[in-house]
Amino acid sequence: MTQSQEPNDRRIDRQLRTIGRRVNRLEDTQVTWGELNVEFDRLYDEVDGLKAEMNQRFTTLETSMNQRFDSLDAKFDLIMRQITGQGNS
Repeated sequence: MTQSQEPNDRRIDRQLRTIGRRVNRLEDTQVTWGELNVEFDRLYDEVDGLKAEMNQRFTTLETSMNQRFDSLDAKFDLIMRQITGQGNS
């Protein structure tokens, strides 16, 4: 993992811990069903936001890895053509 991703990972971990604490507080407090429903809707929105961010990061990582594999594959093909003599044709 690169250093530029570490602060984002820490931020996401911190947000997940904060959400967990908020859920625990909601479980321990006496609130009306309406208040509980509103707060859980907010929590679900935050979790959905984090999920979307993580999905975007995985998509970016996957794209980057596919590009690197394609580049390596092209280099491998070039080397194999040189080895077999097909590159001079």
